[in-house]
Amino acid sequence: MHRRWPAFAGIIAALLALGPAGSSGAQNGIQLLDPLTNEPLALEQRPEQEITPAVEHFQSTGENPYVGDPQAVAEGKTIYVRWCQSCHMPDGSGRIGPNLDDSRWQYPRTGTDQGKFEIIYAGGAGAMQAFGNRLDQDEILKLVAFVDTLQKE
Repeated sequence: MHRRWPAFAGIIAALLALGPAGSSGAQNGIQLLDPLTNEPLALEQRPEQEITPAVEHFQSTGENPYVGDPQAVAEGKTIYVRWCQSCHMPDGSGRIGPNLDDSRWQYPRTGTDQGKFEIIYAGGAGAMQAFGNRLDQDEILKLVAFVDTLQKE
């Protein structure tokens, strides 16, 4: 029984770290996770970037305020053309990278705006690079808003 105490203490410490009602432990809002390790994602890349009201909204709610915003979607398309279409094709049908034009995702979390943000920011398995060192968080949200328009189903 005494041998189990350290493991039990570790479980209690982990539960306490989650905060009230088992929340994700995020300071103010959602908990972004690294797509590969599932560890909390530190948003430390590009420290000079402006954290816009849209980014603040996303970080507190997980909702992308740019979804359906024509100007943001157009800016997201420009970002997509520059950084993404070579792997995902102009229409999102996929090439080196997986297709983005349907609602079937290899990992369910990737089907959410939060999951898309995480994988664009931190990278993923295979050839998917981390773009958090190239794109501001606001740009990633606009890119996600554009990617959502590629879905046909």
